[in-house]
Amino acid sequence: MPTTTLRVLVVDDNRDGADALGLLAEELGHQVHVTYGGATALDVARAFQPDLMLIDLAMPDMDGCSLVRRIHDLPDFHQTKLVAITGHADQGHKTFAMKAGFDAVLFKPVALTQIKATFESVVPVLSPADFSPGHVAQRSSPGAEQLLPIDEARRIRSERTSRILTEAECQAAICAGFVRFQADYLGWRSERIRAHFIKDLLVIRVQGGLTLAECHLAKASTPESGRDLIKQFRKQLLEVARPILESMVYEVTGVKPQSMHHDISTVTGEEIVVFRLAEPPRFEYDPGAR
Repeated sequence: MPTTTLRVLVVDDNRDGADALGLLAEELGHQVHVTYGGATALDVARAFQPDLMLIDLAMPDMDGCSLVRRIHDLPDFHQTKLVAITGHADQGHKTFAMKAGFDAVLFKPVALTQIKATFESVVPVLSPADFSPGHVAQRSSPGAEQLLPIDEARRIRSERTSRILTEAECQAAICAGFVRFQADYLGWRSERIRAHFIKDLLVIRVQGGLTLAECHLAKASTPESGRDLIKQFRKQLLEVARPILESMVYEVTGVKPQSMHHDISTVTGEEIVVFRLAEPPRFEYDPGAR
């Protein structure tokens, strides 16, 4: 196991290649999310806050170089290491990628020693800046640790002139709604849930979100097929419940969701659901908020 667990985001439109690389990173003890295109990677990165991004260069919706240029425009990713992965093993593609803003370039097929060396090279970046109070506050959401039932949220809103909730109340109500979703659709309940807003994104994190049946499934089959089956199962459940979840988000925030992204780590059990909202929500002023 590594001395430091990294948050690794894999971006590749080749699903087999992306999943294989993500599985390898998980097996090496890191926390991983995989997305299959550059267009969705920005939203996922803003929610996941990765320490390392492994990005394919040739993607149809947004190529890797265009994605990295966009990432460099965002202040939250100055400490994130950006590594290109390409099947074009020539100096021209490497030079082009480095000029676009990548920190390193790996050529497919990537050797295990290269992957390990890449992970090890990120560790110095994590200290001490990554553990500053501001950075830690961004990755955790203190106000969302409590649950606020929807009925109680309605009552609070009805008593206010603004008819809106504080950010902490919105976070707590979203967590309560997701706990109810788990009980109705998964048959179990988890309160280890965090929700937070990043401009027009709503990010819901569930720690240790694997059911006992899913844990057995992951062990009973090969790592690749187990991982795929669990992800497909969770995605199908979310799609079935999507109208309910979107309605819950709209009622709490007053803003309609436009898209939903889901991923789950079959090693750490962390599940992440990201809603892109039509606009950043407005919150009631909370004089106690810092």
